[in-house]
Amino acid sequence: MSLNKKYVGNIRRTVPGHRFILFAVLSLVALLMFVVSGCTKWQETDGNGSIELDELIWYYPQNKANSDLQLVNAEVNRLIADKIHASVKLQPVDFASYEQKLNTLVAASDPMDIVWTSNWLFPWDANARKGVFQPLDELLERYGQRLKTSMSPRFWNDGKLDGKQLAVPNYQIAAMRPSLVIQKRFVDKYNLNLSAIHKIDDIEPFLKQLKDGEPGIVPFGTTRGFYMNHIYGIDWRVSVYRGDANHRVLPDVTPEMRQNFALVHSWYDKGYINQDAATLKNAADVYNKGNTAVWFDFTGKPGSEAEFKAGDGGFEVLLVPLAKPSFNGAVSSMNAISRTSKHPDKAMQLLELVNTDKQLYNTLVYGIEGKHYTRSDGNYVKQNWDSGYFTNTDWVFGNIRNEYLPEGAPPDKIEQTVRINEEAEVSPYYDFVFRTDDLKAELANVKAVNDEYYAALATGTVDPTKYLPIYEEKLTKAGSEMIRSEKQRQLDEWLKAKGKK
Repeated sequence: MSLNKKYVGNIRRTVPGHRFILFAVLSLVALLMFVVSGCTKWQETDGNGSIELDELIWYYPQNKANSDLQLVNAEVNRLIADKIHASVKLQPVDFASYEQKLNTLVAASDPMDIVWTSNWLFPWDANARKGVFQPLDELLERYGQRLKTSMSPRFWNDGKLDGKQLAVPNYQIAAMRPSLVIQKRFVDKYNLNLSAIHKIDDIEPFLKQLKDGEPGIVPFGTTRGFYMNHIYGIDWRVSVYRGDANHRVLPDVTPEMRQNFALVHSWYDKGYINQDAATLKNAADVYNKGNTAVWFDFTGKPGSEAEFKAGDGGFEVLLVPLAKPSFNGAVSSMNAISRTSKHPDKAMQLLELVNTDKQLYNTLVYGIEGKHYTRSDGNYVKQNWDSGYFTNTDWVFGNIRNEYLPEGAPPDKIEQTVRINEEAEVSPYYDFVFRTDDLKAELANVKAVNDEYYAALATGTVDPTKYLPIYEEKLTKAGSEMIRSEKQRQLDEWLKAKGKK
């Protein structure tokens, strides 16, 4: 790079004596710093010249770092510049570090505009109560009318706190349909009759076949076990037996949980379960090497077969539902606007675009067409997994009804999702909110006990006849019964106010 000679000559004539050398050096350093650092804001051009765009910052979790992220980010900015006169800086963070990273940013009051949040990672209700997110009602009215009408009230209700809308749900599967995921090659090889599997125990003979006949294959993979109230006839929302006229809140350890722990321990002893089950943190670590034959999926969403195949070494899988779907809402994936946002109006406009513009949404999900994926007949996408951009998390960004179908997904994936969401059973306690402000110490103590014992018991790693009594005793000392009693009191009040008791 060289400075324009005429420009230098002009400087030479106007800057006296030895000061010229210093001035020229400082000018060159400043120019180089600008070029190296790059401008942090995008620019667009109108008839009068260049216009600087406001830059938004969007934090969300992602499975892995993508070398082509900046290319995709540039394409996203090209798509939104003329529509909202803003740019966005995509800031994906790996799932394992996401909560810690966001907590640090919040504590420092760092500038952020859009923040992904949920009920299981960077919990939205706790952060909403701390004032991390801005109210969205007025912003939705002014800048998000199309977004507002794109989802039914049952979805929007999950992003509300004390009557205020504080998060935008990402439309996806909003119903639990606990299922087994089974590699198709083994189903075919051993002629497994999927229609005969109605409960978790029914898979055990197949696990024995795999153990005996497939060296190097893990028959059943898990991280924190597969106990789930829903498949044992217990309401998922409040832990009450479905149909119980007395609405009795159950203790932390139920007879069904004892039964489950005994079953999984027998599987662990027989070598059906991965030996590191109690220590693995990420569910994908169970199957991402392609050597796990069966695992449990809490959601069982339509189209997840394609996602599992992509994360399972390319092996096809089949889904076997174990229970009817139950509506659990949209709180598992939402985007909020940070209280530190300098441009909340632009942030809302971007959220509306992401949820209503197919090209923008699919660029975020799949990258650049022709480089990171190709499209085929039937709106299908063939992804190049090693191309430099691969997310496998369509549900992080927005409304999945806008997506191209990943290769291997059923052609009616979207229709299935909508149908299940509409038909799923809604818990009679769905609107009940357990207020825990006076139980912080007990909840923290119970969490500490669960952190110490639950994973080992739920994965069968330890013998429940020895460790379950210890676990129950420690839960009681930690305050679990106090928590259950207070939940029962609040539930009774709620039922009385509703005229149900």
